[in-house]
Amino acid sequence: MEPRVVELETHLKYIRRDMEEIRGDVKSIKHRLAYAAGGTAVVLGLLGWIANSRFDQLVALVVH
Repeated sequence: MEPRVVELETHLKYIRRDMEEIRGDVKSIKHRLAYAAGGTAVVLGLLGWIANSRFDQLVALVVH
């Protein structure tokens, strides 16, 4: 019975190691998503600012 206990302990050790790797991967993905969302917000903000400052020219282009 002792070898089975040792085998189970070994499996648990591997499961814990794998779970730590998964936690690290999830943190990495969260950070990448946060940076991507921030970058997207900045780009959309800049495009909105440009469109707002050039709105009269855009309307003139569409009308003509």
